[in-house]
Amino acid sequence: FSNKFMSKSIKIGLTGGIASGKTTVSNFFKQFGTEVIDADVISHQVTKPDGTAFQEIISSFGSSVLDENGLIDRKKMRKIIFDDVSKKEMLERIIHPKVREEMFNLASQSNDHYLIVSVPLLVETGMNEMMDRTLVVDCSEETQIERLIHRDKITLGEAKSILRNQTNRSTRLKAADDLIVNEKNVTLNELEKEVLELNKLYSKL
Repeated sequence: FSNKFMSKSIKIGLTGGIASGKTTVSNFFKQFGTEVIDADVISHQVTKPDGTAFQEIISSFGSSVLDENGLIDRKKMRKIIFDDVSKKEMLERIIHPKVREEMFNLASQSNDHYLIVSVPLLVETGMNEMMDRTLVVDCSEETQIERLIHRDKITLGEAKSILRNQTNRSTRLKAADDLIVNEKNVTLNELEKEVLELNKLYSKL
């Protein structure tokens, strides 16, 4: 893939564990005028009825994964792949290449000095190798669990099992060129200041 990631801009790969605050960080970058290419957003687009992955998902998983509006029911889908590794891999084989393709297209069109490429599984998929720098947003597992319970209205047991399915935190930290620690005692103001400092650094690269 690496030869396809052609871009005049410096590419900063942004990643972090679930509920670490990646979206908050990327929103601050957007506020400073930085272009953000977000794998999650693209993944939503390709799985919409007019998206490139929709028909393939229905052929592979059947129409029972649709909700009453004919859209893919993400909760149902999550449950199916959570309980079955082979189904998870099947879904990833359909979605990941299409998301990457779209990310490559967007990056190649960018004329910004630097851009943020936000990918939850950046390190796991080896995409960090294609970036000029890797920025990791990190927090403790306790903080992740608290935020997950609050954000997704789930039980402690469910939150813990979601975390068990996530990558080893130390692997992600090893890959980091830059690190933002976003514990629960960090205010939005402090977080914004950190992003502003990184924005200055990246603008000078």
